[in-house]
Amino acid sequence: MAASINEMVEAHLLNVQRELEALNTRVVEMQAESNRLQAYLKEGQATLSIKTVKQGEWSDATPIQKPF
Repeated sequence: MAASINEMVEAHLLNVQRELEALNTRVVEMQAESNRLQAYLKEGQATLSIKTVKQGEWSDATPIQKPF
């Protein structure tokens, strides 16, 4: 009976380890997506700033700042 409990504990810990690995993979993917979106935001802000200056829509062509 003790072997059965040990096997159950080992199986559970293996599941926990696999879940941690999956979460770590998601962290890497989410960080990559965050970096991509930050670059997109900066590029958009720069483009908007340049267009605003060229079109003379308003004199203060300060790019929109990130809220965080």
